[in-house]
Amino acid sequence: MDKGQNMDYLLRLRLFLWLGTLGFFSPTFGEPRMPKEPSLPSIPNEETKEPRNARGEKDSREPKVLNLTLCDGRTVRGESTSGSQSIFFEHTKDGILYKKKLTIAELDSIKIDSWELKSKREEKKGTTYEVLPKKIRIRTKNGETFYKETGVSDLKLLNIEIKNNNGETTLFTYWVDLKFPDGKWYSGLPTAKGDQSTREDCLKDVVRMIEWE
Repeated sequence: MDKGQNMDYLLRLRLFLWLGTLGFFSPTFGEPRMPKEPSLPSIPNEETKEPRNARGEKDSREPKVLNLTLCDGRTVRGESTSGSQSIFFEHTKDGILYKKKLTIAELDSIKIDSWELKSKREEKKGTTYEVLPKKIRIRTKNGETFYKETGVSDLKLLNIEIKNNNGETTLFTYWVDLKFPDGKWYSGLPTAKGDQSTREDCLKDVVRMIEWE
């Protein structure tokens, strides 16, 4: 190896040692970097959804004037936004099953003819029941009458909010009752005769009929 090659070799060696020393002591070169956690995507704000009925159609919430008749004969009149703007139901006419749609503008009244007793849970003093509308009678403004056997829950009429000169209140088309082991009811209503799963009488504060003006 001649003198020129020797000098070139020494320079290369020094450069190698210098880079190695720098890499050993420098955190930038010597230590592996921990990977950064990816930033989580931000959750977009949920869009405000307009009320829709069971068929996906927009529900208008303009107040309607209702006359409510309670089970003891008292009446309450006022404005309400409760209920769907249109109702869909099945009914039988001359042995043929039909599907029917009515708008609120076509309705004259809905009357509850019977309630269904649904056992909820056993209590120390008896059994708790939900008493829900079962058979209802729908009357239109042109005089047609239809019978629906599945209550009013799908019509959003279990709770009815109403507003008048007296203020605001919520009335109900159902109630909760407790049946004692001896067959008596906490509400004081008489024991149902015949079919124990339904009854035609109702608690005095419960809505029996809804009429639209």
